[in-house]
Amino acid sequence: MNFTPEVIEKLAEAAHEIWKEAKFRDGWSYATITNKEKKEHSCLIPYKELNEADEQSDRDLAAGIPAILEKAGYEIIPSKKAKESKI
Repeated sequence: MNFTPEVIEKLAEAAHEIWKEAKFRDGWSYATITNKEKKEHSCLIPYKELNEADEQSDRDLAAGIPAILEKAGYEIIPSKKAKESKI
């Protein structure tokens, strides 16, 4: 199963928000330049504010979800709601 571009975009945004929340819980903060020693990261901003390269990185991760699940022995079955919205 391949995701539509719209689904990939939604998943990319969700993945970024989950990553960002985990970083904040681990004591990271936003800075214009990433400094791992100080736990500062330039991507700790809303997804829509990321530059194109960072958004694409999240999209690439989202697009790989079906393959990851397949390797783990799972499959994706669209919900009735997803089928109706044709996403």
